[in-house]
Amino acid sequence: MELNSIFAGGGDRALAASASSLYGAALDLFNAPSPASMSSVLTCFLDLLHGYRDAVRQEPGCVFWRLAAQYSDVAANLSQPAPAENQSFEHLPQMLASLPWVTDFLLRLARAAGVAPGRQQDQLASFSPMLGRRLLRRAERTRDGAFLNQSLRIQRGLENRLRQVWLLVQFREAEPAALDLYASAHCSLFAAFQPALSAARVGQEMRRLEGLARSLDLPQVAECFESPDWMAHYALLHFIPPDPARWAARSDHFDRLLRGRVARWYTYPFLYELAPMEFVASVLRLGRPLFYERAAAHALLEYALLQPVAFDSSRLGSYLDTVRVLDFQFQMFFEGFLLRQAYYPRLKEPRGWCEYLDALQRLHRGEVPLPELHPFRREFLRARGLAGMEDLLCRLSESQGSLQ
Repeated sequence: MELNSIFAGGGDRALAASASSLYGAALDLFNAPSPASMSSVLTCFLDLLHGYRDAVRQEPGCVFWRLAAQYSDVAANLSQPAPAENQSFEHLPQMLASLPWVTDFLLRLARAAGVAPGRQQDQLASFSPMLGRRLLRRAERTRDGAFLNQSLRIQRGLENRLRQVWLLVQFREAEPAALDLYASAHCSLFAAFQPALSAARVGQEMRRLEGLARSLDLPQVAECFESPDWMAHYALLHFIPPDPARWAARSDHFDRLLRGRVARWYTYPFLYELAPMEFVASVLRLGRPLFYERAAAHALLEYALLQPVAFDSSRLGSYLDTVRVLDFQFQMFFEGFLLRQAYYPRLKEPRGWCEYLDALQRLHRGEVPLPELHPFRREFLRARGLAGMEDLLCRLSESQGSLQ
């Protein structure tokens, strides 16, 4: 009731409507407790939190906190890069700071923090962990900064509880295996085209894809399908929304779904859009690029499962949109796999890290295919008898052709 009162008197009608929905859902939960009513409360709370965060996004305190949090995370992980133990990595912070988009980030942080020109700006360019901690403490003392700091923690908790409620529903009448859970989640996401899918069919498709990947000399992709239960569990953990049915594939949800999958895979909440520096921080924290073959394998599985389906002809346009998005999803993740393959040998030197991180943020900004990978990609595909990425997807899924 208190949240409803706070937002009802404000000027933002969308927030007022979200608060009202949350209040109504809370009443329903109180009067008739059930997994459905609990799921509704959690979803309404997430929508309100996300909506309010978006509404105050450009407030100075919010801008400062976001920039300070990203800077502090990168600085902490740049100070001890896991894959490199040689002294040449002392120059990586300065090399990273020289990239145009990083320079722009540092300038925006300097303005938001009121950093004076000269020595303090030089300190920013050095990605000092001490300075990062100091800026973050300052940002967290602002009202907006304190809200954003807490809102991410709250969001993680809400999304985790929402997953638990979804799992509770799945376990009400049986004890499903990972393949059963994945089949149920997939059908919830693509209910318009595949309302029913058995675990046996999912396992059979994974085994088929494993064979196809091996025939094209893609052992890293094939290994993802060696254990169908492992692949199903990995997909549920990283690529399935907290409540699949509420994220059902529609044209206005595709961008949010793809962004959410990338964010979740990079260990952030699902309802979140990563900034370039957050990609950098995540990779440096791990000390290696992510295993993009796993994401590509899941994208291939989704694409393949939706190939031999029947649906009403009135939904053809929607189906074509869905398949195009899944085609792009596969190409994006496979491009990430090629990027990792091409740059991994170069990560023994700071220049290699700098170039990889630059290409990575452009990849997830939609620059697919990456121009610097053209020679590597062409030779990689040619060695496997493939004319291009479209040919690769067709051969892997045994479909008639990818849709453009």
